Amino acid sequence: MSAVDLKNRKTKSGGGRFLPAAIIFLAIVLGFIAVSVYLRWHQAREIAISRRKAEIRIEVLNGTKKGGLAQEVAAMLRKDGFDVVDVANAENDSFPETVVVDRADNGRSNAVLVAKTLKCQNIIPQTEPTSLLEVTVIIGQDRLKDKKKGFLGISF
Repeated sequence: MSAVDLKNRKTKSGGGRFLPAAIIFLAIVLGFIAVSVYLRWHQAREIAISRRKAEIRIEVLNGTKKGGLAQEVAAMLRKDGFDVVDVANAENDSFPETVVVDRADNGRSNAVLVAKTLKCQNIIPQTEPTSLLEVTVIIGQDRLKDKKKGFLGISF
């Protein structure tokens, strides 16, 4: 073939016309797959956390003078999926802050999970190998503070 023949040769038209659409379609399909994988991973993680919460046996003690506070916190923990096995008064009724006591020797993971739920910063390790509890929560004076009221009196 000469150079003139190469110039006059017809090229296939429309060969690259569908390439951008195919790339966009492939990107959309890959995006759907990525979102699906993430949602399944997130759901499996939530199920694992729910199962773990159900296995944590908690004792809630009222360390304040306000009656019924331990029952309120126990109800909240039960609603969140924890296994609250005992509710009582603490030996001292003047705890300044709520305390989460880790009774099991598992690297504080149970106590951390309970503390996150209660938005509590105080975690104390106090392992008792003979105890049937994993966590003890002692409610302190910080739980007595009035919650901020928003529009229409809704607490937040």
